[in-house]
Amino acid sequence: MLLGHAPKLSRMRYLAIALCGAAVLAGCGDSTGDSESPADGGFDADRAFADLEAQVDIGPRPSGSPGARDTAELISSQLEEAGVADVVIQEPYANVLGRIDGSEPGTVVVGAHYDTKSGISGFLGANDGASGVAVVLELARALPRSLPGPSVSFALFDAEEVRGDQPFEVDGTRGSRQYVEYAGDGGHQGSPALDQIRAMVLFDLVGDCDLEIPLEAQSDPALYQLFADAAKANMGDAAPFEGATTPIADDHVPFLQAGVPALDLIDFEYGPGPAPGAYWHTSEDTLDKVCPESLDAVGEAALTAIPQIR
Repeated sequence: MLLGHAPKLSRMRYLAIALCGAAVLAGCGDSTGDSESPADGGFDADRAFADLEAQVDIGPRPSGSPGARDTAELISSQLEEAGVADVVIQEPYANVLGRIDGSEPGTVVVGAHYDTKSGISGFLGANDGASGVAVVLELARALPRSLPGPSVSFALFDAEEVRGDQPFEVDGTRGSRQYVEYAGDGGHQGSPALDQIRAMVLFDLVGDCDLEIPLEAQSDPALYQLFADAAKANMGDAAPFEGATTPIADDHVPFLQAGVPALDLIDFEYGPGPAPGAYWHTSEDTLDKVCPESLDAVGEAALTAIPQIR
């Protein structure tokens, strides 16, 4: 993804303190905790972080590589274990899809990309994009099966990253463009029909320990406000939803181009220096730069916000 970005506001590393004080996590900051699935159906940050670690353990995951194929199978198996319906892997780009049925017509697409950028030695993509996938997988477990409102269609996208030095607008978002194309053809290979898609929510780079998620300029403000309000209710002034950015090229764009309201939840200042930050698309995108507390901040807000989308 690419963007022009307003300067990031100064913020202390607040999440571990805020969440531990609220006793949200059984072992705050312990990415290897053995916490059980929450009895109240809440977002289990330790379990989400385990999903993140499992992706990183596979190694680099460029589209079409053995690592990407292993990741697609991992995602598929986790969705099936979560009881998600109609889990499929699309072709030719291997988007991994599934669904939780809702009580009303239509569907909300909830997505992330799982591929990593090729040609970068040692690039493991702990934040870009294992963090977004980890949030989506835990949402697949935690969202209620008596889901109020529209259904939720999970979409873990292949082929978001460009190959080599090609322009992003030409070679990026290949997987999400395929998803929308299949939806526009009436829906096949797991894509719902385009006229059934009420909204799209994308999670990308949401694991940064110093998390801030501003309103991306192309994103739907009303969708963003649902998440911001939910995070504020959960975390008070420590909620990481504030500010605004200029446009980001990401997997939500094909949906916007098709007329679907969409939201890109992304912290595109990853590491020191100006956006996108010194860790982005480097071998520094490693487990020590991401935190389960950040996944929890986003995931808990999503559990409240997603069922409210109409």
